[in-house]
Amino acid sequence: MKTETLPIINISRLAAIVAGTAGFIAILITSLPASASSKIVGHRAFYELKLGDRDQNSFVTSVNGRSAFSIERDCGGWRSVEDYMIQFLVDDGQSDNLLSHFESWESDSGNMYSFDILEESTMDGRREFGGFVELDGDFTGRAFFSMEPDVPLVLPNETLLPIRHVHKLLESAEAGQKILGATLFTGNEPDTALMKTNTVFGGWREEPSDGLGALADEGYYQINIAYFQPSAKTAEPRYEIQFAMQRNGLVREYEINYGDFSIRAKLTSAETVSAPTCS
Repeated sequence: MKTETLPIINISRLAAIVAGTAGFIAILITSLPASASSKIVGHRAFYELKLGDRDQNSFVTSVNGRSAFSIERDCGGWRSVEDYMIQFLVDDGQSDNLLSHFESWESDSGNMYSFDILEESTMDGRREFGGFVELDGDFTGRAFFSMEPDVPLVLPNETLLPIRHVHKLLESAEAGQKILGATLFTGNEPDTALMKTNTVFGGWREEPSDGLGALADEGYYQINIAYFQPSAKTAEPRYEIQFAMQRNGLVREYEINYGDFSIRAKLTSAETVSAPTCS
């Protein structure tokens, strides 16, 4: 994504890359298994999106947007929904508006997952698709996609769905571990749904939160995750996300780094969501 490339191509590629991280909070905190369910609190959170760091070769000059994320408990797992709207401005004055709706459900057992995505871009038009995953006892399995229902994606041994990934992240952070590698199914189009991840933990940061009521915490874990496509020929990640996540699952802020620019999301408000009564 360099300035010498035609702007319309740049915008199209940008929309594809950003759309490829749909559900970027959901990827991190879709759910926790029943054994750890006391740590996470059902909630809705609202964020303001702005341009973060930008190098001199980046064609993106401005980013403005909003996102809303919710996570709710049901009696067999967790359901999460993320909606966002982003406007990108580039150096020749063109713009692209991107709307996205990402919805997923994951079982407490960590072996079933489903997702639905709806995206609209002023440059790329409308996309709507979904899929589901079934994993066996060794966490191998297959993923099925609505756009290619007869061509399942084979998932290797110890593929993590977001539910198990988060459990490992929190366990590692609480144990003082510094690095964690994993194979993660994120929920997306077939060529970007399975990612290799490398997580670096920055430790616990003491910083009490204000104005969050029952969701308030005395600090957060700094969690930095780099996402690589398994088939990539380069050592550079496709993107990196830095999260500031409380022990109850609320993300105070996050930053998505695409290399020559980043998007920063700042929490503006949050509210709790009650859990259902399950027999």
